[in-house]
Order: sequence, then C-alpha cells, then structure tokens
Amino acid sequence: MTRLILTSIFILTLSTLTAQTEDKTMFIGNIISDTTTFKSNNYRTALTSILKSNYKIEIRFITSPSFNYTNYTVLTYDNKWSAKYYYYTPDTNALLSKDIKSKKTIDTIFSRLVLNNIFALPDQGSLKTRKYEYNPETDELIGSGMSVCDGTCYFIEFKVGKYFRRYSYCNPVSYADFYPQVYELRNFVNIVEIFTEWMKE
Repeated sequence: MTRLILTSIFILTLSTLTAQTEDKTMFIGNIISDTTTFKSNNYRTALTSILKSNYKIEIRFITSPSFNYTNYTVLTYDNKWSAKYYYYTPDTNALLSKDIKSKKTIDTIFSRLVLNNIFALPDQGSLKTRKYEYNPETDELIGSGMSVCDGTCYFIEFKVGKYFRRYSYCNPVSYADFYPQVYELRNFVNIVEIFTEWMKE
C-alpha cells in the first residue's frame, strides 16, 4: 500500500505563475497521498482515470445522487487554470461537457478549497462520529449516533504533482449538523457549498 502523509506545509513548485504568490509557488496546505483509494469505485465512472492525468494539478468533484446521473466538475492546472463541467442528458447515456465561466477566478476557488483542507481530509468512513452526553446526577455517559440511508454522495479525486488520492462523503450536511464537534464534516460541507455556488453563477 502506498500511503504518504505530509504534515508540514507542502508547496508545489510551478514553472509559471497565475496564482497565489510571486515566487512561482502555490500554497496547498497539508496533503494526504494514497493511490490505493482508487481500487474501489462507488460511482459510475465516465472520465479517464485521474492516475493518467498529465496536469500538474487536477481536482475532480463528483456528485452522485441516489436516483440521478453522476456529474463531474473538473479543475485543471498546467500553465493556467481551466474548469469543465461534465453531465449526462436526461434519460440518455450521453455525457456532455461545457467550460465553466464564472465571475470568481479559479485562483479564488482554489484558495477556498485549500482553506477547507481539500487535499488532507480523511474519508468519511474513518471519522470518529459518535458523540456523548454526561448526566452528573446519575453519573451516566450516554452515546448517540446517526445514519442516513439515502441521499447524495460526493467524491473528491485529486492529483498534485506526483501525489494522488480519492475519498468520499455521503450526506455531509446532515452529519455535520448532528456532529458539530467533527470539523472535517464542516470542512467538506464548505467544499460542497463552494462547488455548488460556483456552478450557480
């Protein structure tokens, strides 16, 4: 198993600059790299594997609702940023794409994603999501949990230089509301909101 966790600040050196600093680097925060995460595939894949990507940075935000077709928002960086949206036409298997035009620059979107730890969030299944309440009168510790059987799952796939990873969250808003102490859930809800707001522009 190939697993790499970089706990210090990771800076990707780039040959040209359209982004955040003047010394031709981009701040990407912490990064967890693990290519074994690509062995499972819980959604209908339509794009070429990101492991074959030639871009310096690629981020795929994949939305997989229970009863609808999967769609993909893909950010790529080589010498400049670009973004595409891939979607299925209703009642067909035809995958269409369009360039994303936005009032916000992709630099701004990327910075907000980095601030929400897009490259370092653990998979939802590994989170400690039980919460406890204590009754001092009875000296009881009461644990509670929740589960959601239906809804929307989201997948993040990324490539940063030679580092890759894939992880997922299902119904993150419901879980983040129930487990306010789990900051990773709130980070992922913010990531979903960033992409959702961006696509509405």
